Amino acid sequence: MTQDYLTALPHRAVLSITGQDARSFLQRVLTHGPEGVTPDQAMLSALLTPQGKVLADLIIFDDGEGGLLFDLPASEAETLLKRFTLYRLRSDAAIERREDLSVIAASGEGEAELRTVALTASLDPRNPAIGWRAIAPAGGPARDLDAYHAARIKAGAPEMGMDFGSAEVFSTDVNHDLLGGIDYKKGCFVGQEVASRMHRKGGVRKRSLRLSTQTPAQPGDPVMAGDVSLGAVSSAAPTCALARVRVDRLKDALSEGASLTLRGAPARVIDDLDTL
Repeated sequence: MTQDYLTALPHRAVLSITGQDARSFLQRVLTHGPEGVTPDQAMLSALLTPQGKVLADLIIFDDGEGGLLFDLPASEAETLLKRFTLYRLRSDAAIERREDLSVIAASGEGEAELRTVALTASLDPRNPAIGWRAIAPAGGPARDLDAYHAARIKAGAPEMGMDFGSAEVFSTDVNHDLLGGIDYKKGCFVGQEVASRMHRKGGVRKRSLRLSTQTPAQPGDPVMAGDVSLGAVSSAAPTCALARVRVDRLKDALSEGASLTLRGAPARVIDDLDTL
C-alpha cells in the first residue's frame, strides 16, 4: 500500500506552450502526443535522439486554456526549451520556462491538499498506484520526497535524474513502452526507426525491473545470479529497488536454478518476466 505523501519535486521543471499550434507542432517529434492530452488525464512521453536514446522523459498536462504544460527534468529544461524552439519553425506557438510553477505529487491524505493548490492535476500517467501529479505555483516544500520515490519505485516507474541520464538509455530500457509513453502507431517521431525496429523484432535486452530486497540497496549495487552480474540498481526504497538488468541473462540464470542476490542477500523479481 502506498504511503500518504505530499511533496514538491525539485528535480522537475515546467515549460509552457501556448498558441494555436501548441498541440500540433511537436506531434511528429515526441514518442507520444502531445495531441490527445485532456484536462483530467496527463500523458507520458519522451524526446529521443535519432539513435533512439532518451534525451528526456516528459509528462504533459492540459493547462485548461488550450495550451500545454510540460513536466520535465530540471537539468534538461534549458536544452529542451531551445530544442522545442527549433522544432517550432513557423508554428503559432509560444514556449516559455515557467519559473513561477513547480511539479507536485501526492497520495492518500495528501491528495486533498494537492487539489487546493493545483492548476492542473491528473493521476500519474505511468501508473495510478503512484498517486496524483500536478502543476502548482512554485514554492512548495519537498517534505515527503522519499515517500514519493518509494511509491514510483514500487510501481516500476524509472525517472530521469534518478535512474538514468540524458542520452544514456533506450526508451525500452526504462520501460517507456510498458508505461504508456510510446505510441508506435502514431507515425513519425525522432528516433522512431530505431524504437520501432526494437519493438517489432523483440530486440529488448534490458529492462528496469522491480526487486524485492531483504537488505537496503543503493544505486549502483550489482544484481547477481550466482557469480554473474546481470545489471545494477538504479534507485532504491527500503524494501524495493529498481534495477536495469539484462533480461535474457536473468531468464537463463533463473531457468538454471541460480539464486538472485543483492548485496549478498536474497532478492526476488516482482515483475512477471513472461510479459517482457
